[in-house]
Amino acid sequence: MTGALAAFAATALYYLGFAIFKVAADRAEPLRVNRILHLVWHVLSDWIFLAGLCLVLGGLSLQIVALSKVPLSVAVPIFVSGLVPLLVIAVVFFGERLTLREWISLLLIAAAILLIALSIGSPPPIKAISVAPWKLAAVVVPALALPFLVMLFGDHRPDGRHARRVSGIAYGISAGLPVGCAELAIKGWSVSHAHGLEILHTPYPYVTVLAAALGFGILQLGFQRARVSIVATVMTITAKTYLLLVGTMLYGEPWPDDRGRVALRVLGFGVAATAVLLFPRHDPHAPEPGD
Repeated sequence: MTGALAAFAATALYYLGFAIFKVAADRAEPLRVNRILHLVWHVLSDWIFLAGLCLVLGGLSLQIVALSKVPLSVAVPIFVSGLVPLLVIAVVFFGERLTLREWISLLLIAAAILLIALSIGSPPPIKAISVAPWKLAAVVVPALALPFLVMLFGDHRPDGRHARRVSGIAYGISAGLPVGCAELAIKGWSVSHAHGLEILHTPYPYVTVLAAALGFGILQLGFQRARVSIVATVMTITAKTYLLLVGTMLYGEPWPDDRGRVALRVLGFGVAATAVLLFPRHDPHAPEPGD
């Protein structure tokens, strides 16, 4: 299987699993980060969530194959392309509606993907590399701790009739950082010198499991309280931007070799950030408090 084909297959499984996560979230009782044991027990005892998890884990496995054959600059635009069928599922099957402002944000994201794809050039072949554990910890620990603390202290208030429904930006960003960390560890897994079970002597499998568990848990909270189209989009942009920026530095992948391509990539990141900032903070389709 070629790297690009593995990346497309991984993306298909990934976002189909997220759609199933949304189904599980809609039928679940209210979940909260500050009730960790209850959250863990509920999601692990829900067969629908577990079915989605199997698909997502299959996608993560294929990401290992993809990232061992193609550089991040090639893989990331392919991974982001999965948003298109997910948005179709959100609109057709979940009945979600998007405002003009939100559609503009999505078009900007598409433009950002195109700019990053145009900045690829001729990347060098993938080579095995080892990363010092302290370097991995320096980029992973803050990206895991911050979303957990934000959710832990920001998710303590009970839902009320006067609470205005959020659009899901905070959930998307908070889930995106851990998911990006998981994918960062998968990249290390794919280019590690370790073979077979030797990989268990590296931090990559453990970072992948821990980060993915945190990210998917927050994702369930977001899917339960906001539209999948917004949460999944912001999560994807956050995760892939983190993966591309940090992964490029951590694993020594070169940036474009000329100023024009560098400008395209920087512009792509800027357009993606603008798109996320343009999303409204509250759901414009939700009823006003007290209605």
